Amino acid sequence: MSSTARKFIGIWLLTGCIMVFFQVIVGGVTRLTESGLSITEWKPIKGIVPPLNEKEWNDEFELYKQKAQYKTINEGMVLSEFKWIYFWEYFHRFWARFMGIVFAVGFVFFIYKGWFNKDLILKIAPLFIWGGIEGVYGWYMVSRGLKGIFVPPIHLSAHLIIALSLFAYLFWVTLYVLRGPQNFSTASAGLKKLAVTILALLFIQIFLGGIVSGMKAGLAYPTWPDMNGQFIPSAMFTEKANAAGFLVYNAQDFWGRTIIQFLHRMTAYTLIVLVFIFFFKTRNITGDKIFKTGLMLFPFFVLLQATIGILTVLNCVGKIPVGWGVLHQAGAMLLIAETVFVIFHLGKHTDTARS
Repeated sequence: MSSTARKFIGIWLLTGCIMVFFQVIVGGVTRLTESGLSITEWKPIKGIVPPLNEKEWNDEFELYKQKAQYKTINEGMVLSEFKWIYFWEYFHRFWARFMGIVFAVGFVFFIYKGWFNKDLILKIAPLFIWGGIEGVYGWYMVSRGLKGIFVPPIHLSAHLIIALSLFAYLFWVTLYVLRGPQNFSTASAGLKKLAVTILALLFIQIFLGGIVSGMKAGLAYPTWPDMNGQFIPSAMFTEKANAAGFLVYNAQDFWGRTIIQFLHRMTAYTLIVLVFIFFFKTRNITGDKIFKTGLMLFPFFVLLQATIGILTVLNCVGKIPVGWGVLHQAGAMLLIAETVFVIFHLGKHTDTARS
């Protein structure tokens, strides 16, 4: 692959990473403002155009008024308030379509220029399938939510995990193109396994976090380092265990909110310990300056994310803090990117990307 081809393909892929990052942030705002059920129909083509006049807006509003969410928590909402929640869901869907166009146009252009070889095509092609699965699952998630008051927590979390796994893979491919297929370190197999373990645990933590958000579990324990005065909350043992709250939102499910937030906190502490163990094991490893800088930043990113998480919890008094919640989600994505960066530079890369 020529240096010119590598540069432009890399910019295209990096642009895709930024677009996915932004899409997940918009999705977080959509979720935390409870805007996701404002569009009640899936119209992949026609839905590109938003309501353009008062009649079309009223038609959309009437469709929403028929749903349980409006009747239960938003009855009396005026059209201007509906337009606000509609905007976030519409923009979330619009940006997904826009990303698809950017990826498709770039892919066709680079094929036309002859800048892709078979190896790179095989690495990039899964992104289109991945994106399609995310879109279809997104509508399935909304359709499940429209049958009740809120989108089920488990579906919110699954939708988030699909998006972030796509982001992680896309960032890895971006590094593969921009950094070139070469070896950057002399790391042992044990260190690579530890880094992969950290990434796997990070995805488990994000999955738990998605359920915490979907269950509004932060409202039950807006304290730190204790949970309403206890490190191990007694409600895990005194309340009746019932997993139904993970599948259907239930404001009365105190046991579910307790156990999921406890697990989320414990997993966070475990991640911090593992990252610092990894950092101390790799602080003298050989490698180029960019890789060494990435290693040095690893503890910073995990502590930053933990700090944002704590501030999010402390601000969950009476309502979910949208700003802090979105920042916490952004921090998770930065930590994923940092972990993928480290794993990529620990691996061995062949020269198959060169044509």
